[in-house]
Amino acid sequence: MKNATDTKTAILDAAQDLLQRQSISGVSFQELANRIGIKKGSMYYHFKSKDDLSVAILTRASEELKLSFARGHNKTPTQQLKYFFNIYRDFIGIGERMCPGGVFAGEWGKVSEPVKSQANKLIRIQIQGVKGIIEAGIKSGEFESHDLNLDDLTLWLVSCLQGSLLTSRIMGSNKSFNSSIKIAQKFLYKV
Repeated sequence: MKNATDTKTAILDAAQDLLQRQSISGVSFQELANRIGIKKGSMYYHFKSKDDLSVAILTRASEELKLSFARGHNKTPTQQLKYFFNIYRDFIGIGERMCPGGVFAGEWGKVSEPVKSQANKLIRIQIQGVKGIIEAGIKSGEFESHDLNLDDLTLWLVSCLQGSLLTSRIMGSNKSFNSSIKIAQKFLYKV
């Protein structure tokens, strides 16, 4: 028999997969219960609502992203940026799923304030992490700033990646994402 922690983790795993593939509208407590092999009523022991579940998914994604950036601190800025790109490739699955935070953008007007706040936090963690990588790369001489503001460079890169996820998902191909990475590297890396 699973303990409560295992069940909660299983719920989060299944819910995040559905969320990233279908949006929050595609997540139902009944389907999650069926996937995990528990009764629908047991879902409410762990999460009172879809909002609670959404906040938990976004909180977990934020913590995992922080850990990912922390793991990269011993790498060069070029290695860190490549590692960050691979988080998208490996964790999200280009053309298959969306970023856990970006999934809510299509329904932003209907999303509760706690969910909006947590999605915003996830994106801000991403922005801060990427900013640190770009700043270190400029200082080490690995990256070229092109006399652009660090904040602008960071927002441009994160926006390119998020937008290329959306385009790749719609096209059913990773071509848009790979093109964005290729151009970003060519723009940032010193030859």
